[in-house]
Amino acid sequence: MVIYGDYHTHTTYSHGKGTILDNAMVAKSKGLKEIAITDHGFDHKTFAVKRANVENIIYDIKKAKEATGVNILFGIEANLTSLNGDIDLYKRDFDFLDVVNVGYHKLVKANSFKDFTGLFLKNNLHFYTKAQIEKNTICILKAIETHPVNIITHLGVGMPVNVDEVAKLARQKGVFIELNGKRISFDGHDMEALLKHDTQFILNSDAHTAEKVGDVRNGMNYVIRYNIPEKNIVNLGKKPEFKR
Repeated sequence: MVIYGDYHTHTTYSHGKGTILDNAMVAKSKGLKEIAITDHGFDHKTFAVKRANVENIIYDIKKAKEATGVNILFGIEANLTSLNGDIDLYKRDFDFLDVVNVGYHKLVKANSFKDFTGLFLKNNLHFYTKAQIEKNTICILKAIETHPVNIITHLGVGMPVNVDEVAKLARQKGVFIELNGKRISFDGHDMEALLKHDTQFILNSDAHTAEKVGDVRNGMNYVIRYNIPEKNIVNLGKKPEFKR
């Protein structure tokens, strides 16, 4: 079954190789009805989308919609910036965003030296103690509690968490857990916890090149392997509802 839309794609506005139109054209060729452009958040040190380009992105989305007929959402893959669950978005940014993805990335400006050492340095060095995993978990939980998050991208990759706790709160808050097209860290125990909490999954490509848009084979392997019910995949043959 074809996914309705791919809600994690990148373009030349950050770390991608294709344009918004390129992504939309591939989506159309694969039968997708909708995509989201979710370039890397504003505080990424090397691949950040620039605030000065927001108007250009909105214009390019409009033109690509007209050219392809594919519905295109303006989103962002926001970065965690502190142990307190802060992300690199201002309140005013939510006015123009249709989808807010949040994920852990290494090369991000930390809010403080404490956040740099406690969130980035220790995780980047794979210092995965029980105490560190608890800090990571609290960080994700606070991000979900504090911000209008729609999707948690590649949960646990590079930043191990207590999946059971995150799954429980995400379900309560209507936040989708991504099955990423390239990177998934869940083991059997994690999947058991996710399914226990009736997690709502979303299949995304995390495409950095246009031809990868809609490529969710990695996520589908998990759906098949762990017998995830179709009703728990929010974009499998149906349009997902993003709460704001």
